[in-house]
Amino acid sequence: MEGTQFYGLFGMVLSLYRQNKFPGIGQMFRYTLRDESNHIALFKHLFLDLVDENPEIWTEAFQAELLELMKEAIQLEKEFILDCLPVNAVGLSAQEFTQYIDYIADRRLEGVGLPHLHPGVQNPLPWLAEMMDIKKEQNFFEGRVTEYQKSSALGVVDDDEL
Repeated sequence: MEGTQFYGLFGMVLSLYRQNKFPGIGQMFRYTLRDESNHIALFKHLFLDLVDENPEIWTEAFQAELLELMKEAIQLEKEFILDCLPVNAVGLSAQEFTQYIDYIADRRLEGVGLPHLHPGVQNPLPWLAEMMDIKKEQNFFEGRVTEYQKSSALGVVDDDEL
């Protein structure tokens, strides 16, 4: 299920980021997604190595259980999306994000040798896949701050106001 949970939220925030809204948090989400991509690759390889070293565990019953867990994860993620986005607004469509979850879930399943749950589903947000899959080379801690605020522009705040 790694790589499906919270991807609706990531997509919504990155959609706003793409519209030049919330640039700071959008960039933070891009860094988070870079880490998520690493988690997906790591756990996929660990899982495939586990199955390779222990082929007796790769039974039809185990595969069916994994598919049921993914179905539940997809349903929970879709409910989360609909809670966050009860109506389409600011260029965000709940239907597109729920379809995107079906699309990426099938990609995750395919990656570990399991069948798709939604054969033929297309990616409704190709820009989102590109934004999520790009490996950003800049290290967060090595990035250069490009916007500064003059100290004279900062208001003085009394401790009692905090």
